[in-house]
Amino acid sequence: MKRLYLICCMLSLAAATGSAATATVREVRPGVRPVYNSGTGVMPNGAQEAMPKAQQQLDRDNLHGVGFWPVQISLVTPVQFPPADYDIGGLRLSILYGTCCNFDGLDLGLVGVSENHANGWLAKVINIAHGDGLGLHTGLVNYLGGDFKGWQIGAANWIGSGDSLQIGVFNGAYDMQGVQIGVINTVQRMRGVQIGLVNIISNSDISFMPIFNCYF
Repeated sequence: MKRLYLICCMLSLAAATGSAATATVREVRPGVRPVYNSGTGVMPNGAQEAMPKAQQQLDRDNLHGVGFWPVQISLVTPVQFPPADYDIGGLRLSILYGTCCNFDGLDLGLVGVSENHANGWLAKVINIAHGDGLGLHTGLVNYLGGDFKGWQIGAANWIGSGDSLQIGVFNGAYDMQGVQIGVINTVQRMRGVQIGLVNIISNSDISFMPIFNCYF
């Protein structure tokens, strides 16, 4: 009887702990994989968001082309030389649409995609890089999914994170340090200044301000 009572107490405690943990997990932002800690059940929100992002960035850092070539000329992928799975270091000319793995140098043309990093001067109509970037990106649309250090100048600019200056009609970022100058400026986390008609810093106590907004 005593043993049965002990088992019932243990089951009740486990159920209560499980309910608390479930309630905590539900607080995690949708789409973010929770990272568990043996002490508290779930790590703080910052850690939960950083861990999957760090793993994705690690995967990107290990992405290399099957070869290296100093020049790439593309009509429309796959009509290009060298193929899309090469790293390019030098000059890339994307007449209509071109793709490479990693890019370093001067990038010209209509639409260009870098599956990983894009460093240098990207001067196309549409610049897309899924990894990190460094330098000057100028075009109608500039998108960089990773960490960026440099300037983006265009109609629409986006970076995942980084230390940068964005000048455009629309400027967006997830986490950045620097300056945004445009009509609409939006960022999830920021240490810097926004100048524009609509300025949104989600992690600020005053998330929306017209004309000028800042957070440090």
